[in-house]
Amino acid sequence: MVTRPRRFALVLGWLWAIVLVVPWGLRAQTPSPKVSVEKADPSTAAAADRIAVAPKPGVDRWSVLRLVLQANPMLWPLVACSIITLGYVLERFLALRRERVIPREFANRFLERLSSGKLDRERALELCRAHDSTAARVFALVVNAWGQPGATIRQVLSYDAAGEVVELKRNLRVLSAMATLGPLLGLLGTVVGIIQSFDALGGRVGPARGEALAHGISLALVATAVGLAIAVVSVAFYYVFLNRVDILVRELDDRTRQVIELVSGEAQRLSPSDRRHIPIPAPEPHRHESRAI
Repeated sequence: MVTRPRRFALVLGWLWAIVLVVPWGLRAQTPSPKVSVEKADPSTAAAADRIAVAPKPGVDRWSVLRLVLQANPMLWPLVACSIITLGYVLERFLALRRERVIPREFANRFLERLSSGKLDRERALELCRAHDSTAARVFALVVNAWGQPGATIRQVLSYDAAGEVVELKRNLRVLSAMATLGPLLGLLGTVVGIIQSFDALGGRVGPARGEALAHGISLALVATAVGLAIAVVSVAFYYVFLNRVDILVRELDDRTRQVIELVSGEAQRLSPSDRRHIPIPAPEPHRHESRAI
């Protein structure tokens, strides 16, 4: 079974490989200029040379690639930020799946066997240890307090289960940081690119000076565009995952309260047939904070 750090390292490794290999493949596919050896009229050849030598205005399809590889050094940190953002988005997407946090089959079977009296404390703990999920670990904390009053179990669980909620929110701060860092690095890259554009003007005069300046500024603005793109993706997925965590925590809280009602001292004094009819408190509507965890 692949651990979380190793899985995340593999994802980042593949992303880095794609970033490093694809640009060089594109460079290798760049067509080289052909030199004609046929004889032609001198005036026609001179006109053709002027057309070929004249710089192409605007940003062509290879300008961004050349900028990343050669011109603007601040695009490399932006590339790193984009890879980190994508890596953490994939990691949180896999980690916050419902079947990984609250396996429906495990939770239903665990509650059914508890209510029917088929599980004692030791068997319930073994069943929880056999499943690697957030719900199983929280249920194990409840089972450890088997037979104690329900209020005592809730009080103990409010402290012990806090780490599981923190684990669900792990790495979300990285996305928040990328949303702030991306535009700042993009703005810095644009400033550096504009400085380089003015420095590269040199002794150029006339229309060539304006075209070179416009070309350099357009390339420099690519850094700002990349930084803003990183921020948009980071903020969007940050709130998507935050909402996902809230939904999972509310559902886990409801399941945990059911387990508490079944293992508390009050329930243990009842017969298995009566325990099946223990009223489970209904979840409170629009509740944003967890009562059991």
